[in-house]
Amino acid sequence: MSIPWWRARGSSTPEAPPRDEIGDLIIRPMTKADYGFLASVLDRWWGGPSGQRAEPLFYYELGSGALVAEREDAVVGFLFGFVTPDEPSKEKTGYVHLVGIHPDQRRKGVGQRLYDSFSELCRARGVTRLKAIAAVGDEGAVRFHVALGFDAEEVAGYAGPGRSRMVFTRALE
Repeated sequence: MSIPWWRARGSSTPEAPPRDEIGDLIIRPMTKADYGFLASVLDRWWGGPSGQRAEPLFYYELGSGALVAEREDAVVGFLFGFVTPDEPSKEKTGYVHLVGIHPDQRRKGVGQRLYDSFSELCRARGVTRLKAIAAVGDEGAVRFHVALGFDAEEVAGYAGPGRSRMVFTRALE
C-alpha cells in the first residue's frame, strides 16, 4: 500500500482529498461553483427529477467528502460522501450518499475513480467500511456496486414500513 497523500505532504491529518490525476481524468475536492453546476444538471444527467437529492448540506456541512471528476476542464462526475461521527459502539463508516456521472462519460471508469478517491480519504480518517444505498429494482446500482466489491442486500423496512432498500457494504483494508 502506498503512503497516504496527506502524509506524503507532511501533514499528520487529512484536510481534503488531493487532486488525483491519472490519464486525462482528475478527481479533486468539490468547490462552491461545482456544487451550483451539479445541482443545475443533475435532473438531465439522471433523466428525471433528482436534483432535490443534491441537498446543500452535503456540500456545506459534509463537504470534505464531496468530490468531482473533471476531464478536459469539464466536470463529468461527482460523489457526495461523508464519514459517520465517531461512536465507541459503532464501526466507523464512509457513507456514499449520491454519485452522478455525465451520461456521455458512463462506463469509462469515472465512478470507480471517484469511489477509489473517497476510499483513500476514508482510510486516512480511520474508516473500516463503506456503505451506500439504492432503491430496490435499481439494477444499474446493484451491478456497479457489486463490480466494485460491495456486498448487496435488500433490507426490508430500511426506509420505514414497506420501504425496502438495497444496502451495499464493503470492508476497507
